Amino acid sequence: MKIRLIILSIACLAISVLLFGELWAKLPQWLSLEGLQDHGVFHWGVLGLCMLWLWLKRKDILSKMQTGRLSLAFMLVGVALVALSIFLPRSDDFLVFLMLLGWLGIFAIIFARACIIPSILLAVYGFNIAFPILMIGWVGEMSAILMANTVAAIETKLGPMITSEGVVLHSTSLTGDVISITIVPGCVGYATIGVFIALFTLMMLDIRLPLKKAWYIFLIGLAGTWLQNIIRLVVSVAAGYYWGLGALEAMHYNTGYVIFPLWYALFAYIYLRQAGWRRVSIKITKPLW
Repeated sequence: MKIRLIILSIACLAISVLLFGELWAKLPQWLSLEGLQDHGVFHWGVLGLCMLWLWLKRKDILSKMQTGRLSLAFMLVGVALVALSIFLPRSDDFLVFLMLLGWLGIFAIIFARACIIPSILLAVYGFNIAFPILMIGWVGEMSAILMANTVAAIETKLGPMITSEGVVLHSTSLTGDVISITIVPGCVGYATIGVFIALFTLMMLDIRLPLKKAWYIFLIGLAGTWLQNIIRLVVSVAAGYYWGLGALEAMHYNTGYVIFPLWYALFAYIYLRQAGWRRVSIKITKPLW
């Protein structure tokens, strides 16, 4: 066991230094305040949740690490994962995922079945990164127009005079600023929806709802997350109308960090109540694998 852990550590270190040196060079900038504003913070939150779940499952993983034997099937899978981490196209969005994929491949080679839980968690993290990119590519422009029209209609009902022209919102603020706001596909909220789906998946891994409850709780959470995106934009545009461009920018950058954590916490509470508050337990009684 100790020898295999040493081999795992050395191999992971080699992959990190030799193949993903650019990741460690860029990481300080990505984690700076400016970097988090430019690239987003929620995918780091999902990675943190996956690491938390990995810690919570440590006993299950350790027991399989201690009792597991080398397996040709898992060796082949591990080699394939390492190859994918090396040869898949590199982009800043996926650098962390690719490095972790290489680590997972080495883990699968050495510890066989113990890699199942880490594989599920890495898949959740990978989905969270890929989902907004895919959705923006497929329906980004269309959904941005829909969001712009929705925000303009809500603002007009509430009082501010906002007009929409495609994805552009126009208004003149009470401070005299002429404001034109472009609703880009990234503003629609696919990143936060991806976070919600990841959170729901992690909760279902531990505290499983019956299927007849799970589907409508999921739909409620999905609709609520979409609504939070609309609220964020409405609040930002309204702030710009009443207090000028500076207020709009401040709201745009900061509102999401307040609204979405509160919403995710509320959803978790609803989920746990539906699962049976007194019967909640982190330990899985019937493993999914």
